[in-house]
Formats: sequence, structure tokens, C-alpha cells
Amino acid sequence: MVGVYRAPNEDMRDIERLAARTGFTGNSTERSIIGGDLNLSYADWNGNAGGNTGTQALINGLVLENGYSWVIDSPTRGDALLDVYLVRPESSVTSSGVVQEVSDHLAVILEVE
Repeated sequence: MVGVYRAPNEDMRDIERLAARTGFTGNSTERSIIGGDLNLSYADWNGNAGGNTGTQALINGLVLENGYSWVIDSPTRGDALLDVYLVRPESSVTSSGVVQEVSDHLAVILEVE
């Protein structure tokens, strides 16, 4: 499991490194979870945004090319999705949900095999 925090004003180098390290050909396991506050409220985690430039290309590479599935698809802070949980393989998640009033974010709970 990898926990990640990316400040809102940071560049995308951390996401680039994460994508490179989590590829099937890199030093990774086939079963893994990436979770954290990436402050990318504008990103399309399903890879449907069509653009292959900039941030969305990094997201597409991290999720689609590395075999991850996006687990939480509802806002975790206000009306923005800040906390992102990606799992590989998707079948390892038995349930997921959010818990209210833990902090200014909703807490995410994942049950995995």
C-alpha cells in the first residue's frame, strides 16, 4: 500500500514517479493499493477525458496502463474528489465506503482480500 499526499501547488513530478514505479514491469507487486490526497479535483480517474497531454496523460498512464481501478467515485471534501484510492486487481476489494465527520475530508474505508 502506498500513501500519497500532493500539495495543491506542487508540480506533477510525484505523480510521474508514482506511475513509473507502479508499472507491471517495474518494482511492483500485482496486488497493490495507492491511496491519498492528490489534490487533482479536475482529473478524470476513469480515463475518459480524452486528452493525452499534461496531467490527464499522467492519470491515464497511472490508472489504465498500470492496471489500476478507481475505487471511490464520490466527493471526499465538499464537492471535490480529493482522496483517491486505486487498487490492483479490482477483484481484491470486497467493499468500500466513506465515513463522515472524521476530519474536513470524508474518511475512506476499503475491505480487501
